Amino acid sequence: MIIFDEKKYAENMLKGGYLTKHKNVYELHILAKYYFQLGYSHEDVKGHLISFCTQHNEYFNKDEWYKIINTTVKSATKAKFITGKQVYITHSELEYLKQLDKLNEQKVAFVLLVLYKFYNYKKFDVSIEDIFRLSKLNLNSKTKLEILQSLTSKELVDITMGGKRWVKFADKSTSPALVIDNFEDFIFTYLKFIGEKIGECTNSNCNRLFKHTGKNHKMCSECNKEYRRKYKTEKQREYRKK
Repeated sequence: MIIFDEKKYAENMLKGGYLTKHKNVYELHILAKYYFQLGYSHEDVKGHLISFCTQHNEYFNKDEWYKIINTTVKSATKAKFITGKQVYITHSELEYLKQLDKLNEQKVAFVLLVLYKFYNYKKFDVSIEDIFRLSKLNLNSKTKLEILQSLTSKELVDITMGGKRWVKFADKSTSPALVIDNFEDFIFTYLKFIGEKIGECTNSNCNRLFKHTGKNHKMCSECNKEYRRKYKTEKQREYRKK
């Protein structure tokens, strides 16, 4: 599970509960870090976690979960809270990507590069599913492996025996050609750079990039969904008044 902004993640949890199907304990860890960032004490954080679990976990039992809650709170005090992070992509890195003939390989290499920099140039764990989800590529398993093997054979990326990946062409200079500060659909930043038709959401509270499909396509999928919901609600309200 890749979480690029723990502040946003915690705030979404508080709005709607757990964001994973399995009600992951790691989510409680993020929530605990969030409360510590707000200045709450150990006991206050513990109380907020118990309250959250009581509300959103039907099987929660305070007596059975006290060890999990205590361990989560203790570990959260030492952990770094990740929010507002930026990744710089340099001209030299973009040149490496341009040398790849296939766009799908460029997209996957770009995603791995951003992740490697996001994790501070440290070898990182990431599932193949997440790599291709972030690359916006819906491919079969064989093709996915072929792309990863091709990038490895070209000595652009590598993987340890334990499954951790790293990028060999990463440039640590701070003179960026691209800045990634919004990690939602960040592959579109690269696609826009190379001339693909990428739009920017016209919702003033969003500005999210999206794949442009026509002149009337002005909002990202999330904002468009919310717009349609509000439009439908308003029309129903007008109908009832008649």
